[in-house]
This record gives sequence, C-alpha cells and structure tokens, in this order.
Amino acid sequence: MAEVNAGQPHASVLVAQGPTLYVNVGFDVDYRPGAARPALPNSHIPALIDTGATYSCIDSALAEELGLPIIGRSKVAGVHGLGEVNEHLAQIYAPGLELTVHGAFDGVHLRAGGVPHGVLLGRSFLQRVTMRYEGATGKVIITA
Repeated sequence: MAEVNAGQPHASVLVAQGPTLYVNVGFDVDYRPGAARPALPNSHIPALIDTGATYSCIDSALAEELGLPIIGRSKVAGVHGLGEVNEHLAQIYAPGLELTVHGAFDGVHLRAGGVPHGVLLGRSFLQRVTMRYEGATGKVIITA
C-alpha cells in the first residue's frame, strides 16, 4: 500500500490551504486503464482534496496550457450558482500513491478565482483511497 502526507506543516495552514497532493496532469493517447502509468509531464501540480466536490476538476487555464482535448460542455454548480464549462479528457497521476484517475474532467476557473491549486480531487477520487485527517496537527494521510 502506498501512503502520502497531504497535510500542511501546521493546523492553521491546513485550514487555509487544505489537504494538497502534488500530481501530474496531461493526456496520453496511448494510456489504457490498468496498464502502466500514463506518459505525462512531471509537472507537480498542487491538487486540493475537496470533500465538498462530487467529481474531480481541472483548472480551465491549466487545461488550455496543457492542450487537453475538449469533448463537450458540462453544467456545474458551486457557491456562485450554475455555470457551463468545457469538459476535457485527461489523466491525473498521483506519484506518491501510484494512482491514476482518468476520463472527463470539468475545466473550472480555479486560478481566476484566486485558488492556488490546479486540480480539485473530489469524492470520485476519495472513493479509491483512505484519508485520515488530523486537524489538530495539520497531518492528512492518504493511502491507496
């Protein structure tokens, strides 16, 4: 079993920045689920583990920078109400967990909204791992 600390150095930093994994993001046309990891750039993009999000999402500006294929439009709801965004094909690889999440991801406006993360890992990611959140110490352990 692979295990990483997605926490922060202090409890107050964990509250301010949230649990964060560093991931590689891209689109490997030759990737097949269950095969070896996808061939992605070693990008170390911060990914917020967001227990309030149903699905995982990618920052829209990052998706454009990476040239991720657009496969359609998707309606998303958040604190600002309902909106429509591009849906991208991608793979997100968490090196410390040796775990790949693949498929369609909504391109949401994280950076434009001041969020320092390039990816949100929602409950669709959490269903594949175990997370231990120690709010008093700032430690968050993810096991896959």
